[in-house]
Amino acid sequence: MTACFDRATTSDRRSLTPDAVPIEPFDFAGLFRVIWRGKLIIVAVTLLTVMMAGYYAFAIAKPQFAAVTMLKIDAGSLPVADGAQTVGGLPVEPASLKTEVAVLRSPHLMRRVVDELDLLSDPAFNRYLTPIAPWSMTGMRNRLRSFLTGVPEDPPDQAAILEKTAQNVAASVNVDTLRDTLIFRITATTGDPDSAARIADTLAAVYLADQVAAKEAATDEAFVWLSERVAQLQRDLQGQETTINTLVTAHRADDIGALDALSRQAVEAADRLDETERTLIAAQATLARRDTAATPAALRPSVGRARLRADADRLAAQVASLKTFHEGIVAQRDAQSAYQLRLQQVRREAGATRVLYETYLARLQQVGAQRGPQSADSRILSPAIPGTYVAPRKMLILVMAGIVGLCLGTALALIRGALRPGFETAAQLSRATRLPVLAEIPRPRSCGLDQIADHDHVVAMRDLRTSLMLDRGKAPGIILSTAVTDMDSAHMQAAGLAQAFAGLDKSVLLMATRDDPLSDGHRDLEGVIAGLFPLSDAIRRDPRLPVDILSCKVTHSDRADLFSTDRFAGFIRNLKAQYDVIIIAAPPVSEGPEARLLARLSNAVIYAVHAETNDRRSTLTGLDALHHAGANIVGLTFVSAAASRRNLRVFSRRTAMVHV
Repeated sequence: MTACFDRATTSDRRSLTPDAVPIEPFDFAGLFRVIWRGKLIIVAVTLLTVMMAGYYAFAIAKPQFAAVTMLKIDAGSLPVADGAQTVGGLPVEPASLKTEVAVLRSPHLMRRVVDELDLLSDPAFNRYLTPIAPWSMTGMRNRLRSFLTGVPEDPPDQAAILEKTAQNVAASVNVDTLRDTLIFRITATTGDPDSAARIADTLAAVYLADQVAAKEAATDEAFVWLSERVAQLQRDLQGQETTINTLVTAHRADDIGALDALSRQAVEAADRLDETERTLIAAQATLARRDTAATPAALRPSVGRARLRADADRLAAQVASLKTFHEGIVAQRDAQSAYQLRLQQVRREAGATRVLYETYLARLQQVGAQRGPQSADSRILSPAIPGTYVAPRKMLILVMAGIVGLCLGTALALIRGALRPGFETAAQLSRATRLPVLAEIPRPRSCGLDQIADHDHVVAMRDLRTSLMLDRGKAPGIILSTAVTDMDSAHMQAAGLAQAFAGLDKSVLLMATRDDPLSDGHRDLEGVIAGLFPLSDAIRRDPRLPVDILSCKVTHSDRADLFSTDRFAGFIRNLKAQYDVIIIAAPPVSEGPEARLLARLSNAVIYAVHAETNDRRSTLTGLDALHHAGANIVGLTFVSAAASRRNLRVFSRRTAMVHV
């Protein structure tokens, strides 16, 4: 076991530097220990938060009262569309309910509520009635805005005051619907219970009055529009009937027989024209044949030729007359046909106009009958009663403040634990250094020997003694007690361990390498080594510590020279033959080379690490220095203010082998 332990401490540990630290798993137990260590901070922050919240809830916050008015809306007045839900057996579009909620909270109705209740004179809603203190948040904000923009803060006009007051009233009003109903709940919350009831009732009354006014305005507008439309249709119908009468009387457009007669005359004229044209063509052909015959002109009969010429001329005149007559008849027929088509079109337009006229006239009569007093599409189910207390909810504020304070305190405790330079637990120290923690030692409350009588300290030293003896099977001859930076921890650890070995009837020598607090005589180690007086004259006893004590009072600059001499090494060998156990209380490793020089002459080195002050880097740096000096570091002691009898632990060499 010793060989394995020595290999671990000579090869693997020498390569352990501050930059080669293994990554540790998340330690939930350590997290809870950090929280428990900061319990006073958590309690203080929680109490402070609860006190601040209580001061706000009981001294600063103003009471708020809520009054409720119930309003029912007629389903028939709401629009219906596809995808509408059914409320009370009637389909209602969800958007229409939201629309009515928006109408109830509209600035128009809020301004009417302000006017009805004269809220412009109420400082609770008209904040401009209260002067702004120069050093208040609002006053400083206004001055800062004026300074940054370069524009002075002008007082608001009446319209701006009214708008801001209406916004404040809207902020104090909430409107919602009861699930699956057409009942609206108007809730007004103010600092006065009667004012809250008046605002809720006034808003409901204004909403109903606005519905009536809107219906009256819509009725009047519809009546005016229908009157104008009916008058225009009447004029259009009269014009169309006049056109029909003109077409009938002047142009006989409705006489179908006249058009038929003109059509027959046109056909007959066309036939006579065709026949006359054929006769004319035959006469002209006969006359042409006679003029081109081979018979000499002197021998041709002049009488027959003259008659043929006369017949041809007469036929030509008839053809021209018939063409004129035919064209006139055709024009009359086309005109008569156009009149008839125009008459039919005008009659259709007149029929359509007459239908529109009669429809709008009936609607006008209906709207005219509806003019007059109107009724709203809603009604008030229950008026508001004086408001009930709703805020501030003091107990809820205190509970929430307690939760917030607990979270803040826990966060501060965790931050404080994260910023602490030391190790949280002995297990964490063992993992970081790959060395066993032989014992957890309470932090010394003083630098005198009275500390070694403390019960927890005595138990810890016995535990440390047991760990050392289990490691070697017997007590080491020379034990060096040193620390990272804490001088008191190393010396109190050496004194306590000496007392523990003395309890086993061992001859123990405690060598203190500093004069305070273990040395009070004038004869010390330096005089013995120099041969000025024998060892027995330098040895002293203390009633609080039943061991031999040898002190060293040389200055810090001369200690290294003394511990480096061969005389000192020989002196230590002679002491080893006289005592069963020699315990050397060395200065911290960080103070100089004394601890390393003494470690070379020791059989076992115990390295004390302070949980609250020694960080990872300084701890590993000191260990590395001892390793380079050839020290046999058998284990560590964990000095902690939280160490007590119930959490002392023994880390055996087997545990060290597992970590390595």
